[in-house]
Amino acid sequence: METQQSGGHGVAQAASVGPMITRTVPFSALGIDTGEIYRSLGYGATEPPQNVKDMVGEMTGAIGEVCHPSYGYVVHEHIEAQRTKLKIDGTEFFTGSIIADYLQHAENLALFVATAGVEFERWLREMQATGDVWNLFLADSIGSEIAEAAARAAAEDLKSTAAKKGMRISNSYSPGYCGWSVREQQKLFGMLPAAPCGITLTESSLMVPIKSVSGIIALGKDIEKKPYGCEICEKGDCYKKRIMQK
Repeated sequence: METQQSGGHGVAQAASVGPMITRTVPFSALGIDTGEIYRSLGYGATEPPQNVKDMVGEMTGAIGEVCHPSYGYVVHEHIEAQRTKLKIDGTEFFTGSIIADYLQHAENLALFVATAGVEFERWLREMQATGDVWNLFLADSIGSEIAEAAARAAAEDLKSTAAKKGMRISNSYSPGYCGWSVREQQKLFGMLPAAPCGITLTESSLMVPIKSVSGIIALGKDIEKKPYGCEICEKGDCYKKRIMQK
């Protein structure tokens, strides 16, 4: 299902900005990566035992009955990529040199969010109330992959949008990674409609529902989808490092 929202928390948007596109993704179409769930559970490249596979499959099926993942994005045309920062319609994002360098050839920048949804958050709270540590660990890993799968769906949507303009897309980059302060979530959400896809921010810039992703994706004719700069990143728990280790 697709909807459109006006942006900027009720403030009139710049002429270069279209409405926010939001879509709910059928759970069956998400493309859940069970291998990533196994890695999150600590199995790395090792095949988990069959009983773990069965539990992952059973819980994923149960979550699929209640979960409504979604994503949304706004594409901005008035942008400027500098050495350590980006300027999007007059708002400066101090991303650091790693991200800014990858986006030097951007012609458009998409601000996006993706989430496992409020229904999953409610289901997870019910799981927490049971006190079952293993099932909670399992549910947390599955929820993270649902949010990432929704973000991948957003990227695929933007890839199609870019192709219509003769452009390509970059990888996604999120506040909190590659030297970009998580505090800049506040700026990012300030350029989106209020509570996009039902997501809000705490004062410490964490997203609620917690299984949500936000970030930027560049569009441009000369954009290349380069590998993440994981070899120089100091964030040891970054999920992108796990992707690089597949």
